Amino acid sequence: MTQADFEREVAETTGESVCTIRNRGFSLVVMPDRGPLTVDWDQVQQREPLRYAPRRRPVRRPIAA
Repeated sequence: MTQADFEREVAETTGESVCTIRNRGFSLVVMPDRGPLTVDWDQVQQREPLRYAPRRRPVRRPIAA
């Protein structure tokens, strides 16, 4: 659909003139094709190795007498 086709359709639907619709600034918005909005954490970890390694507290064992 071209901008002119769009303006004609809006004008026909609203009952306004094409000139009025054009002056009001109606325009087509083309949304980009987006992929799924999910994260594959296994894939992320393969690309970026673990940045934080938790420290473990040393285990204290009683001294044998």
